[in-house]
Amino acid sequence: MDERRFTQKLLESEQILYRISCGLLRSEADRKDAMQETALKAWQYIDRLRDEESFKAWITRILINECRMIWRKNAREIPMSTFPDMPAPKQDDPELRMLLETLPEKQRIPIVLHYLEGFSLREIAAVQHTSLSMVKYRMAQARKALRVSLEGKEAEGK
Repeated sequence: MDERRFTQKLLESEQILYRISCGLLRSEADRKDAMQETALKAWQYIDRLRDEESFKAWITRILINECRMIWRKNAREIPMSTFPDMPAPKQDDPELRMLLETLPEKQRIPIVLHYLEGFSLREIAAVQHTSLSMVKYRMAQARKALRVSLEGKEAEGK
């Protein structure tokens, strides 16, 4: 893939990558850092991309790894509880965003990718380097946890 084609594919993926970073990182600065590092690493390792058709899954995997590295670095430096709650841009329900943050990362990633970004289950399996059945299992567990949380909120409201 040449530089022009890479840039075009990267720009086409920019909004999706940003929204995914919003689901994984709270700080806007961290989101931008993750995006920038993703672009840099993707270009450095473009020769490892076997099939141009899998660019979206490949670059999403790089972004998720970058988000994890940033989160770990921040967790070592400052407790996460001291960060203010900074939800993603107003394209979704803030209450839903809060519920998603309660999920473990392994459950939250497939939910964000599938329901918010439209990834297929097979694409999520490729991104997470796991089996399709594991993706289905994690999503079922996440939906169950969200359902329990929502039922608890409804009971509180009555």
